Amino acid sequence: MGVLTVLQNGKTGMAAAQAGIATSGHNISNANTEGYSRQRVTTEAKNPNQASYANGSFIGNGVKISNVSRINDSFLERQIRDGSRELAYHDEKQLSLGQIEEVFNEMDGDGLNRIVARFFNDFRRLSNEPSNEALKQAVRESSIALSNDFKRIRNTLVERQSHIDSKLEGQLREFNDLADRLRGLNVKIHDAEISGREANDLHDQRDLILKRIGEFTTVSVMKDSEGMMNVNIPGIGPLVTGPNVERFHYGRGPADLENGSPENSIQIRRSPHAKEAVTHLFKGGKLGAMIEVRDQSVQKALERLDRLAHGIANSVNDLHVQGYSSHGAGGNPFFKPIMAVSGAASNLNLSDAIRADARNIATGYQPDAPGDNRMAQEIANLQNVRIFDGQTTFDDFYNGIVSDVGIASQRAREAFGQQKGIVTQMGKMREQLSGVSVDEEVTNLMQWQHAFDASAKVIKIADDMYETILGLRR
Repeated sequence: MGVLTVLQNGKTGMAAAQAGIATSGHNISNANTEGYSRQRVTTEAKNPNQASYANGSFIGNGVKISNVSRINDSFLERQIRDGSRELAYHDEKQLSLGQIEEVFNEMDGDGLNRIVARFFNDFRRLSNEPSNEALKQAVRESSIALSNDFKRIRNTLVERQSHIDSKLEGQLREFNDLADRLRGLNVKIHDAEISGREANDLHDQRDLILKRIGEFTTVSVMKDSEGMMNVNIPGIGPLVTGPNVERFHYGRGPADLENGSPENSIQIRRSPHAKEAVTHLFKGGKLGAMIEVRDQSVQKALERLDRLAHGIANSVNDLHVQGYSSHGAGGNPFFKPIMAVSGAASNLNLSDAIRADARNIATGYQPDAPGDNRMAQEIANLQNVRIFDGQTTFDDFYNGIVSDVGIASQRAREAFGQQKGIVTQMGKMREQLSGVSVDEEVTNLMQWQHAFDASAKVIKIADDMYETILGLRR
């Protein structure tokens, strides 16, 4: 009994030391693994045995490994998950809005604001010499440049929407894949723990997947009675429920006037055959930011751009059809009439009469009056008339479009910077708690190695004791 106890002590000590060495080595190997939580071996003394050779006293029976635990704080993980979602939202928003802002950037050339100003200035110059055909040619050319720039800006904004749609497709596929991986990890962790095995690494992987899922949209996460993580999207429904997963589908849909979605844009549905889309129920994260920019920021800029083009065309036409050119032509619209506001920026074109002959540009109110410049003056003065709701000029209205996009982009950049600092700080807190210190693990390795060597020495002594006992029988 006594020698067996010594042998058992050495054996259990070696096993514990071996587990400690393996765990420290595992920690060192994963020192740079994202989402990894360092692990620690917890040991406790085994129940002692009552020894007859020690007057009935209890003699220690070695050590046992109670568990290999992961050093992790679930509350901090939830905070990091929420913070990462906000960071992803502001990051995607400032990136998308920055691209929209570039469309209106006039630093490197003549932007729409300068082209509008040139258009009215050319009419102002024409009013000084209403019979000058060269000035009429200049008015026509500036008008063509005006219509082309409206088309350029509108087409570019539509391209930005299409680009967001393309990104949305890829992001949704990744979102679905992450949901599938979470479901698989739920099953693996459940199967491992129900059989009594540790699943520390799987828990780390699951926490990382939950963080990445949260970067796409707002979700609520709950652990059920079987230890599985259930993920729900507010306003939409469950994404992952234990071993079950929902996959979202996307397709092109008609324009959604209520939510601002353009024609043929990506719409998200719970199934391929679902009639109702849930696109605008995705809030926060990358998906929420892209949908918001596409259907609110870009769509609002498009609507206001169309309204500006419609306002210019109708205001100029209302005057021009009343006037006469210096050689008697009258009743011609300057631009082709635009009935609908929607798409006006794409439909802004010179009338056939003006495009065919610049001499058809009206400059006065009386026929056969070459010196009549009142029409040209009134059109030039439209630049400073408060056309929109009696409060805003063309210049101010356009500046308002640019200003709104710029302010939104600046706010997104500032919010991103602030949130990045918050997430960085939370990452440091996690690193202090759950991160691997290589120096500390090397120290632990040395301690476990000494314990292993010492336990081996105990076994060697037990072996010598057996040899002595066997020698007594000879």
